[in-house]
Amino acid sequence: MGDQPNSEGNAPLVNPEQGDVPVEAEVEPIATSKMILSTRTSRAWIRLLPALVVLVVILVFVFQNPKDVKVSLFTFSGTLPLSVALLGAVVLGALMTLALGSIRIFQLRRQVHRKLERSEGDNRRLR
Repeated sequence: MGDQPNSEGNAPLVNPEQGDVPVEAEVEPIATSKMILSTRTSRAWIRLLPALVVLVVILVFVFQNPKDVKVSLFTFSGTLPLSVALLGAVVLGALMTLALGSIRIFQLRRQVHRKLERSEGDNRRLR
């Protein structure tokens, strides 16, 4: 009657002052049988595709640069294929970046932890 839709299926009005805008009486829930939910396995496959693309690019790089070059690092020296030397340099650079980034994250977490302890101590004193 007042809030209920009539038998013709028309929705009731929200507020006559807002204009004659009908509002749906009920929103139909999406049928769960029609939805395909994401799983860990499906996400793993999605993450595997970019890794495979990177692997293919690296393999193409290695096979296109087989020329041997002389490499020296501190007191060690030797000959390696150019691609292996460049990939080694990239890996060493990535490891250094990872190490420095990890140290910085550790420092920032310690600072945040100390600030939280101080603010909790101040809150305890106020009580």
